[in-house]
Amino acid sequence: MEKYSSHDATPAGVDVSGAGEGAGPPVIVGGCPRSGTTLLRSMLNSHPHLAVPHETAFIVPLYRKRDSFGDFADPDNRRKVAEWIVKNKKSRNERLKATPEELVEAALHSPPTLGSILASCFMLNARNQGKPRWGDKRPSHAWNLNEIFDLFPDAQYVNVIRDPRACVASMNRVGWSWGGVESATEMWERAIVSAESWRRKLPEEQYLDVYYEELVRDPRAGLERVCAFLGLDPAGIDAMLDYHQDPDRPTGTPFKEISKPVSTESVHSWEEQLTGTDLALIEGVVGDEMRRHGYEPTGTRVPVPKERMKAFRRIRSSRTKQARKRRLVEVKRMVTYRRPAADQTRGEA
Repeated sequence: MEKYSSHDATPAGVDVSGAGEGAGPPVIVGGCPRSGTTLLRSMLNSHPHLAVPHETAFIVPLYRKRDSFGDFADPDNRRKVAEWIVKNKKSRNERLKATPEELVEAALHSPPTLGSILASCFMLNARNQGKPRWGDKRPSHAWNLNEIFDLFPDAQYVNVIRDPRACVASMNRVGWSWGGVESATEMWERAIVSAESWRRKLPEEQYLDVYYEELVRDPRAGLERVCAFLGLDPAGIDAMLDYHQDPDRPTGTPFKEISKPVSTESVHSWEEQLTGTDLALIEGVVGDEMRRHGYEPTGTRVPVPKERMKAFRRIRSSRTKQARKRRLVEVKRMVTYRRPAADQTRGEA
């Protein structure tokens, strides 16, 4: 595998002056689980001008229930959003460097849109670390980009891509596949297809593909490309390469690699972790997408049992139906709830 297709890393249209050195639009990181999003997040968060917390979980859930809070011109309704964030145990708000009281205060003083309330919370996290710019990382952002860009229209999206065989093997190993190889393969496919549709819609200054294999083989060159795209000062790359020394990093078995310098040892680890049937299933389902992104199938001729292909199709069908239902809810909401969601904080800067 010699070359990966990707956008050129041009910072065109990105204004990093004004609100302070290194300021700019929000940075959103997504991709299939176990694709390297945590590694890239740790590197980005180590830059002196950018704060990216470890995986919060409230942006998309709040977007989907935004009409339940009423008119955000009313400060009491903005307070309700902040209280939902700080009281909901699943929101992971503790990963922000801010107290619950600070988050409520930030919401109260934000412009009257959900995007502004959320941006104010993330900006508070950044400012409490002496940084002028904020970001957020979550793998599932890859298939929730409608929500992300409705909230943050000027966001820069960094899409992390990794060999599906490696993603699937890693998800299986740490217990994140929620349905085995079939489920993990569907997640990779969904992340790739969703991100690709936005790659075609967005201007090149708002979308960048980052390939895990390129990043770990030549991390400095990879980070130079990312910094150029984001308009970040390249002087911060040395700090980004020392990400593993930052005490503010995720812990636990799934993230043990983050405590070490960049390594290529996991690039081909899937070769020993997947069975021939696993490989045949993955390559049979997403072989075309693999080739488009520079990943060459092994060409295995091992037959895939019919029950496994049926299991994959059931999972794909179920998740497609779930997505369709959510879209229908959003269509109805556009009729009944016409208030804007987009962040207005940068417009006021």
